[in-house]
Amino acid sequence: MLHGVVREHLRTFLWELDRHDEQRGTPLFVRREFQRFVRCGVLAHGFARFRCTGCGADRLVAFSCKGRGFCPSCGGRRMTERAAHLIDHVLPRAPKGCRVGRRG
Repeated sequence: MLHGVVREHLRTFLWELDRHDEQRGTPLFVRREFQRFVRCGVLAHGFARFRCTGCGADRLVAFSCKGRGFCPSCGGRRMTERAAHLIDHVLPRAPKGCRVGRRG
């Protein structure tokens, strides 16, 4: 739903931002973030094709925007990747039998 609303109203939204702040205009990074979000996950804007060597089935995966600020899909993916990195490589393992943080 968010994607559809942004896609439908992006031009008007950016125009209104520019109109209200004529001297500075909308920052380029804001424009780019929204424009990439609108293209995120849309096959027409690029994709990779994967084929199963066993059965020959194809799967198309649309490119993502890799946004950090606005895209909930890409932001969630980054958050999950960061959490996995912290658990696997940064935070120490709790000793076996440790019940810290457990309710019981």
